[in-house]
Amino acid sequence: MTTPADALWLRAVRAAGARGLLPANRSPLTPGELAAEVARRGEDRLARLVRDWYYPASYGRISGMLSDQEAARLVAGLEAEVALAQVTSPALAQPAVDKPAPHRKMECELCGSPLVPTL
Repeated sequence: MTTPADALWLRAVRAAGARGLLPANRSPLTPGELAAEVARRGEDRLARLVRDWYYPASYGRISGMLSDQEAARLVAGLEAEVALAQVTSPALAQPAVDKPAPHRKMECELCGSPLVPTL
């Protein structure tokens, strides 16, 4: 059975993963270690979520510094950034246009000697 704390934590981890912030070997890491690794990669909200909400709610069964609503807003913010990146990234990417290679002359127009390819 998944608790509300675990469900919200998984949403946060998925959002971090979608942004490419998770290490490849994340399975043996605790939530605190995972959040610390993500923080090293520039996103500290996951560490705040673990420290101030997830650990107190999951293991201490007490309220942390973040309320349930604040934790939900924090995760929703992470998810919103992922959604925004997905919406804007195709617009920013330039479509690949197949341009034909410029026609290169193989011999000199004046004398007919073979041309040396240039870089």
